[in-house]
Amino acid sequence: MAAKVNEASQQKGPAADKRTLILDSAFDLFRHYGYRRTSMEDIAQAANVAKGTLYLYFKSKDELFEALARQLGERIEANLKAAAARDTSAEDKIFALLDAKLGFIYRWVLSSPHAAEFIDSKHKLSGDVFEPVDRSFRAALTKTLKEGVRRGEFDPKAAGFSLDAAVDTLVAAAHGAEWGARDEADFRDRLERIVRLALRGLRPLPREQK
Repeated sequence: MAAKVNEASQQKGPAADKRTLILDSAFDLFRHYGYRRTSMEDIAQAANVAKGTLYLYFKSKDELFEALARQLGERIEANLKAAAARDTSAEDKIFALLDAKLGFIYRWVLSSPHAAEFIDSKHKLSGDVFEPVDRSFRAALTKTLKEGVRRGEFDPKAAGFSLDAAVDTLVAAAHGAEWGARDEADFRDRLERIVRLALRGLRPLPREQK
């Protein structure tokens, strides 16, 4: 459960510990059996609490699932923030941003056949949670690309792209890194090559070609 985020880590006392235990137990069950096949009774038994106690912390299975999806969203947001703070070239930072989200999702989905439910933007429970994550992801990429343009690393206009179109194309291409990837190392290698290839098309033209 390396991808878990303990949202109660700053709280104190037995109540916080019990809530964390419930979340951890639900997390395992959802990952192994999926949302539909997991009941509140299953979660109560796994957490070793009475069913009534479980409902004191979470009113429904939906609420519990959303809390877990929110934890994963917060983890990705933290990854994006760390990648955006790197003092490096725009190209390296763009790779770090893509890996912070897409790499995390790749590793997460590999961890369980049901893990994708937590991060599916079309899922009725996790969709709302991940919409702001997707906005943060796109905003960070746009800002980094703008920085690269300002420093003369990129010139999307010379390639016939608006900044938005360049970001859209880059993200679409990056999603292809998972196709045929054998493992995490192969995924990251594919992602790096995609970034290099995509960004090469945004390089400023030599003066004699302008």
